[in-house]
Amino acid sequence: MGTQGLLNTGRLFKSALLLTILLCAPSYSAAEMVRVTGRAALQSGSDSGARRNALEDALYQASLAGGAELDGFTVADQGVLTGDTILLRPSSKILDFQVLRETRLQSHYEVTIDAYVGGQLKLGCSTRPDVILTAVRPKIYASAKTPLWMQDALERAHSQTLKILGSAAKVMIVASDIDLARVGVRPTATVQAGFDYKALLSSGATKAQKPAAVLSKNARAVHLKWVAEGASMRSGKILVTLQAKVVDPAAPSRGRDIRLRHTLKLSPGTPWRALNVVARKDQESAANELSQTMGAGLVPLLEELACAPLVARLKGLGKHKYRVQLGARDGLTRQSLAFAEGNDQAWTVFRIVELSQSSAIITPMNAARAGAKLTGAQVRFNVGRP
Repeated sequence: MGTQGLLNTGRLFKSALLLTILLCAPSYSAAEMVRVTGRAALQSGSDSGARRNALEDALYQASLAGGAELDGFTVADQGVLTGDTILLRPSSKILDFQVLRETRLQSHYEVTIDAYVGGQLKLGCSTRPDVILTAVRPKIYASAKTPLWMQDALERAHSQTLKILGSAAKVMIVASDIDLARVGVRPTATVQAGFDYKALLSSGATKAQKPAAVLSKNARAVHLKWVAEGASMRSGKILVTLQAKVVDPAAPSRGRDIRLRHTLKLSPGTPWRALNVVARKDQESAANELSQTMGAGLVPLLEELACAPLVARLKGLGKHKYRVQLGARDGLTRQSLAFAEGNDQAWTVFRIVELSQSSAIITPMNAARAGAKLTGAQVRFNVGRP
């Protein structure tokens, strides 16, 4: 048999072997648990490096157990086939894992884990901390084409809506008097210390007000803006728009914004320009209807935020270190691991070296196997506990 025949036979053998591996590897549409053992050669000095490499090997095997993807290319020199290169990548996600045992042998280190692999599920969401949202002072506006009592109805609806939002799973609402419009605002003119700038333009000088309360460094806020507009005084209909924003100064990309609309239909006998005390029944009815409707629209948004996948982009810091806008408040611990995602990235596992409330600094567990261009890459954290 000639050289070309041997090469063809070798290619067929490798193709058959890889096909057997892929057929034997299960492909999970839902999360399944697999048990695998990773191994790494012992290194001189500390065992920590061998332990990390063995854990990475176990995680890689667990990913392959959930399915794999094949890429390959052929190398030729002057028309002569010189070799094949085949890339085997996992196609599944590690959703959760637990280290069962670690063994130090004479020549290598072994780590055995149970891992859940498969499609993206909300596995582990119940173990994550509650999302604490500070309810800042709302903006409430009722146009002149609405009843006199509409302003009070919106204020009542706002209070009732916050109570409904507090019932969302994994969400805690904390009331406050913080006014986002006042944060960071300073008068441009200089006035005498101890006097209120606005008072100088109105009814005389008074003692200065207390400084405006501000959000703490790692706090997240929910800001509601209510607007009520009537087509005319005779239409009997009021269009109410609610704009809800989740503000996250420490991680702006994780903010949320939603706009809801609802039309109130007033009864023909409703006193349009009556005093609040006269139309109290209609005021309470409007507030209840608005809070129930708007609350039902906002609760899913907040619950989705509380259980959102822990995904972030890498910001390069140099020396194989990267910053992500996720931290302890999102459920990360020093034992959490991150995985590089996307077909253009090599399969890389990261560990946390520094952790704060709203950010973390991570580094590849095995820098020698890490991708070349990781800055800007997307990584996903799981809730595993090694």
